[in-house]
Amino acid sequence: MGGNLRPGLTTQGGDACPVCRAVAEPRVDLGDYRLFRCRRCESWSSDALARGAQTSFEPDAYFANADTDQMRWEDLLRRARIDRADVARVLDVGCGRGDFLRFLGRHGSPSERCGIEVDPVRAAAARAADPAAHIATGAVSEALADLAGAFDLITLWDVFEHLVDPRAVLHALAARLAPEGQLFLQTIHEHSVVPTLGRALYAASAGRISGPVRRTHEPHHLVFFSRRGLENLADEAGLRIRELWFDRLAMARMDGSRALTAATAALLAVENALGNGLFVNLLLEKKPF
Repeated sequence: MGGNLRPGLTTQGGDACPVCRAVAEPRVDLGDYRLFRCRRCESWSSDALARGAQTSFEPDAYFANADTDQMRWEDLLRRARIDRADVARVLDVGCGRGDFLRFLGRHGSPSERCGIEVDPVRAAAARAADPAAHIATGAVSEALADLAGAFDLITLWDVFEHLVDPRAVLHALAARLAPEGQLFLQTIHEHSVVPTLGRALYAASAGRISGPVRRTHEPHHLVFFSRRGLENLADEAGLRIRELWFDRLAMARMDGSRALTAATAALLAVENALGNGLFVNLLLEKKPF
């Protein structure tokens, strides 16, 4: 991997891609953190956490509009061909305030609803909103120890991009998937038009125009996945892709001026109509032996 490789993942201050472990090169310097590109899997990653960089805005609109996700939740259950009453155990990783678990509870509860949430305040809100759910607090590797057994459905909604080591987490979750179970993850697609434009403006201006690339790669997101990277991750974890599709960010969940959010929403709508999107969704299942 080269003699100049600093040990550790880029998300930990090293040079190894957190998706495929190949050498990742620093390509964008935003002052308080850098963005790295992996030549092998074409994913991007950030050292923002290791360098203590702070997000430049609070994504209030994103967390205040959970109801806009109900159509996505319904769509997932249709694609997975899941009758809620037939799912014995479900685990929502990064469950936040418990919105998805509460949705399942309102529409034919599985026998056991579990969640993992790293933030204790959000975990407490999830417990209060759905007392029947078992919410474990902490990092995934630690919290899984508090949740025995296998799961019929494991979900990660807007979580994968926040993980220091998504590869290790996916392996751990795959090991807890029931034989006929399904694992769903939704994350940011780095080859969407919006992050691509941000990086292009930075490169074309020799780094003088950095605002757009920072806004599309804020410090609270650590890994930005390519389709190739996600496909390789699934394969290495012993999973196969049952279905892959793209989605876009709803305007109601965008922060910023009305003109900017309207323009961005229109651009994302056109992109989605052409078969690409800011979000990539994967429905995974275990490979047959």
